[in-house]
Amino acid sequence: MRFPRRGAAGSGSKRGQPGSGGSGSGRGRVKRLLPAAIALGILAILTSPGRRAARSVARSIDARVEHFSDPESRVYARFLAPLLSRMYRGVSNDVVAELAARGRSRRATILDLGCGPGDLALELAHRLRDARIVGLDLSPSMLQLAARHATTDGRLRFVVGNATALPFSDGTVDLVVSTLSLHHWSDPAAVFYEIARVLKSGGVALIYDIGLLSATPNQVATFAAEAGLGEDELVRERVKGGLGTHLFVRFRLEGPAPEDDAEF
Repeated sequence: MRFPRRGAAGSGSKRGQPGSGGSGSGRGRVKRLLPAAIALGILAILTSPGRRAARSVARSIDARVEHFSDPESRVYARFLAPLLSRMYRGVSNDVVAELAARGRSRRATILDLGCGPGDLALELAHRLRDARIVGLDLSPSMLQLAARHATTDGRLRFVVGNATALPFSDGTVDLVVSTLSLHHWSDPAAVFYEIARVLKSGGVALIYDIGLLSATPNQVATFAAEAGLGEDELVRERVKGGLGTHLFVRFRLEGPAPEDDAEF
């Protein structure tokens, strides 16, 4: 994923959770967290002890950011999501490229897991005009915001749901994308199992997360084993691009190989 230059249009999102406070406090919270996020990134890049300390502090900060009340979901969508707009445009580029490489650019079914207020799903709908895109999130307040993007023909829709019980039949999704939600999953192995279950033959899942908060390579191997996946089916990748990309990682989960269909 390569982040577009500043100035390009678009915005991203992250799943919100209940908490307290209004728009004023939310705006102040954003301003306080930005210097902390920059400091954490510098520590993580420069030193190994810094990475361990930064991971601990980052988890504490993330826990505070996560607990939004229903009104603060609007604060998140207005003030925090735009800060991630470059990353979400890069994710959108990756999704389009993956589908093209697999010959699935037309009429693809895409699941945006942990869609938040729906900005990434909307971007994908603009770029993939005949795709069927479903945004799924646990937060009803976030989905109330996302609903404004839904289309009357059902091509872009949003549903409340749990990642450990995806509302899809086996082998019906071409691509699953998720951004900055993996470190919130209470049972990652169960989610990866569900993702693998719904992927079509030759499909793929691209799961992006914050490096400081996300699973280590050893943890990924454990998740894969618990989900019944092979060692090569779930891999942790670096995100390519500029300096900012070093703060993120990507997890790639391949669906069943096309030749496997011949056995059934």
